[in-house]
Amino acid sequence: MNFRLLFIAFFIYGLFTGCGYKPTSNYVKKSINGTVFVDVKIDIKNLNNSILIKDALINMLSSKLDIDIVANRSMASSVVYGDLRSVSESILETDPSGYAKKYRETVTIFISYTDKNKQTKNVTVSNYYDFIVSEGSVVSQAKRDEAITFAITNALSDVFAKIAINSI
Repeated sequence: MNFRLLFIAFFIYGLFTGCGYKPTSNYVKKSINGTVFVDVKIDIKNLNNSILIKDALINMLSSKLDIDIVANRSMASSVVYGDLRSVSESILETDPSGYAKKYRETVTIFISYTDKNKQTKNVTVSNYYDFIVSEGSVVSQAKRDEAITFAITNALSDVFAKIAINSI
């Protein structure tokens, strides 16, 4: 019985190490390495959302990829630039009275970064977040901001996958 369990564990280990599997974060860390300066275009029309992108980028780079973020561009070995291209809201579902029940916030984000070879690469992603409004209530700005934050986080997770593909 123990031999069978040992064989299965050895097989799984050999499968993942032998086939060259590496997580996406490994490729992103190779492409964006060292210290990173995060710069985001601040749009006056979308001031709050622009700040949300910068916060989300910093959070994802530092917590998920364990990359050091610096506050000064001259101290950085890589620069990640973000730009919120668009934010849109659409109604997905209405109740029998015609009031909106379900909304979708969609964001499009442009990311430019310098890789380890000091080449600038660009990635554009778009993603969404659906949310439901309780019956008879109105969509508040706080609810919109929360939905946009989730949509930005979803879009930025796609950015890392595209960076990994570009680095292969």
